[in-house]
Amino acid sequence: MRKTIFALAIAAVAMTTVSCEEDYKLYDTNQVDAVSFNYYNSRGVADSVITYNFGYDIAEQHEIDIPVTLMGVPKADARSIDINVVADSTDMVEGVNYTVARAEIGANAVRDTVKIMLLRGHDDEIQTKQKKLRIEIGTNDQLRPTGFKTFTVKYSDFRITQTPGWWSQWSPLPKYSFENAQLFFKYFYELMPKANKDVYDELIKKYGDYFVNAGSTGGPFAFYEPILTKYVLIPMYNDHKDDIEWQKVPSF
Repeated sequence: MRKTIFALAIAAVAMTTVSCEEDYKLYDTNQVDAVSFNYYNSRGVADSVITYNFGYDIAEQHEIDIPVTLMGVPKADARSIDINVVADSTDMVEGVNYTVARAEIGANAVRDTVKIMLLRGHDDEIQTKQKKLRIEIGTNDQLRPTGFKTFTVKYSDFRITQTPGWWSQWSPLPKYSFENAQLFFKYFYELMPKANKDVYDELIKKYGDYFVNAGSTGGPFAFYEPILTKYVLIPMYNDHKDDIEWQKVPSF
């Protein structure tokens, strides 16, 4: 019985050794390495779409970072990723709506990002219509596609003309307009992190960027009015007390 068990163990080891040798032979170091998109959304789920609206952002461009992963051996030099536009699924125009700012696997890297720069101010249609770019990883002499090889970016510049619920008429804010809200967030993002980074992080975590998750009750001015007034609204008022209409003068 012991001899039988020993013989079976020897056979298992031999088969495992042969299997490993065969698997090793399957990998050819001379083959072209592969790359795939590897994006996970805010819920931690693999996804192939990113959507962005400029909204209150005052920037004229916005960078979209799409993670990519290498399947192969890192190289000492950066390698270009061939990015092709899927024309029948795209209504963005390169140079008008977007540019491909970067598409490569860096030197000695197994992960990197494809960078798409979204452009503002060249296409009035994005104020009323969401536009789409679908890209696909192609094949060149350095890299080929594998796994998730297509990705979609959607964007718009919808203007928020209706007063949001958190923009209280009893707060020391300007009279609401889209432009005044843009100005408020310009001061907020420039000044609040310097004044109190912990409170700034708390506000973003609780209400989201540009307070998109804030409701009409329990909003930022319900709980944070004193600090927002001191570090954001008073400097804003001092710079713009004569050129915009205020609901009331901010004071601390």
